Amino acid sequence: MLSAGILAFTAVGGSALAADVASPAANPIFDPTPLWSGFHLGINAGGGFSKATSDFRYNHGPVFGAVPNRFSGLIGGIGAGYDWQAGAIVLGAETDFQLAGGHGRKAATCPTGFCGAAIDASYTQDLSWFGTVRGRLGYSAGNWLAYVTGGYAYARLETKAVAVAPIGAASASWNELKNGWVLGGGVEVMLAPGWSAKIEGLHLGFGETTKTWSPAAATTITETSHLKTNLVRGGVNYHF
Repeated sequence: MLSAGILAFTAVGGSALAADVASPAANPIFDPTPLWSGFHLGINAGGGFSKATSDFRYNHGPVFGAVPNRFSGLIGGIGAGYDWQAGAIVLGAETDFQLAGGHGRKAATCPTGFCGAAIDASYTQDLSWFGTVRGRLGYSAGNWLAYVTGGYAYARLETKAVAVAPIGAASASWNELKNGWVLGGGVEVMLAPGWSAKIEGLHLGFGETTKTWSPAAATTITETSHLKTNLVRGGVNYHF
């Protein structure tokens, strides 16, 4: 009887042990909240490099000079946006506004034989501020995010022009709100819960604008300008 009891206990214990070995406890489900989903607000700073090309015409004739005006300066501003993450893919929308310190000055001369009289035209240009409204498509790997971005851009370009001829001179100044597009990309890394840092590069292109002024009677100088800007900036974002 004792032997039978021992055998029965051994059989039951062995079955329980086998069941434990065959059926390990299930691992808890790990379902973290996506790092990049939600609203963010941030600041940024960097440098901008612009090229404004001006085509000059005398009395609405053909172009007598195309003058590139290159200028650069510091930029800084604020930005905000919203991201939605599905797996490794991140979709988002962003807007930003930047103050800029771009300044440039250039001069052009109309040849005497072409215009009938020597005419000198000089102008200074300042890119005082600009902004963008962009979409963003990114790929996330851990706490890193690489992305491309593009959309609408706008900028304020201030121009002061002076034209001097042998019989007179004239000056003009105007402010333009230029509309265009922006394309670029960047990398962002989550440094701590709620905080990230990024670096990105953008190219902005704007449509042409035309202005006319007269340095003397029956003399008209027309300038058609084209503006392009490249920038590199770094920033910090807080994620809500």
